[in-house]
Amino acid sequence: MKAVLFIHGFSAHSEDNKYFIDQMQKYKDIDIYTFILPGHSDDKMTKVKHQEWLNKSEEEINKLLKNYEKITVVAHSMGCVIAVNLAAKYKEINKLVLLAPGFIFGNIKQNTEDLKKIIKKEIDVDLGTGFEGVLTKIKNIPITNYIQYRILSKNSRKEIDKVTCPTLIMHGNKDNVISIESSNYVYKKLKCKKELVIIKNARHQIFKSKRKKDITDYIYRYIKGGIIYYFIKRKEI
Repeated sequence: MKAVLFIHGFSAHSEDNKYFIDQMQKYKDIDIYTFILPGHSDDKMTKVKHQEWLNKSEEEINKLLKNYEKITVVAHSMGCVIAVNLAAKYKEINKLVLLAPGFIFGNIKQNTEDLKKIIKKEIDVDLGTGFEGVLTKIKNIPITNYIQYRILSKNSRKEIDKVTCPTLIMHGNKDNVISIESSNYVYKKLKCKKELVIIKNARHQIFKSKRKKDITDYIYRYIKGGIIYYFIKRKEI
């Protein structure tokens, strides 16, 4: 049985990744685990230090290591920054899946494109405006938490090339929060066996997109590995 630990992103809502967790629970050959990072809830974030996120994540890894020799870590956005720290330290992590790794913030190019479509009333039904929930998030997140995230990201960049386990990076080509340049940055710095897959027509919240089944299936095949994955692996899905 393979153990998989999922780490959510900054200010994530439980619904953001529910599809992925629910689907992974259906597989009989995988034990999926997740947890809530300090300072997070579905209502609003409370003030927190970035070290608390790292400490909590290490606690969860150590819990799993009592029952499993190897662990695959799947993470989204800021969760990827934490995952890189864990993989650099714990060699028991045998695979890493980084979904829109949040090392470089913002995507002005995509935001500008989305804003033009709003003005022209050419909004894509599947992609939305790209600005849904922005004001609510700004209102419900302490400014100090953004600062803590930036500190975490800056401090963690030196850990990327210490990762030795095989790593899959996936990023939506319409991500409205984290530019694909962030994934390119991580990919270039990694010295391990690595893959970068671009997800067509997907925003930042990939498990709420129309592509969620394709993405989840691909991640599962990567975790399983073997001959089947060899034949289905892609640079773009």
